[in-house]
Amino acid sequence: MVKNIASLTGLLIVGCAAGFAGAPAHAGDAAAQTAAKSAYQKERADCDAGRTAEDRATCLKEAGAAQQERKRNQLDNNGSARQNAIERCNLVAPKDKADCLARIEGPSKPNQVTTTSGSVAGGGVIRETTTTTTGQPMVVTLPAPPAASAPR
Repeated sequence: MVKNIASLTGLLIVGCAAGFAGAPAHAGDAAAQTAAKSAYQKERADCDAGRTAEDRATCLKEAGAAQQERKRNQLDNNGSARQNAIERCNLVAPKDKADCLARIEGPSKPNQVTTTSGSVAGGGVIRETTTTTTGQPMVVTLPAPPAASAPR
């Protein structure tokens, strides 16, 4: 019986030690979960108050999707908009890539002009780059007019 009590006591000590060793990991998870819940509640409040550029239903859907990604540790807001745009240009056909980059980074050649219109709140920002090129001059020879006829 004494041997069983000693074994049981040993198991309890090991169990308690394991519980304390695991506490910081759970504490970190709990802090992350609290931060994620707080972010979600703020996003929902913004949706309900109309402080976003989306209608309420879309806003709530996006907030829920972001929350799911946070739970899976997949939400990444660290990338820059510029870098994301450049990565999208990398997927464009090679012959169009320079034009795509000019829309993102601005004109890179003196014969390019980029204009921007619209807004995010209005549904989107439109960037248009115009590249002016000159071709070889073409000489066109017009036929001679018919000779004037003499009066009869």
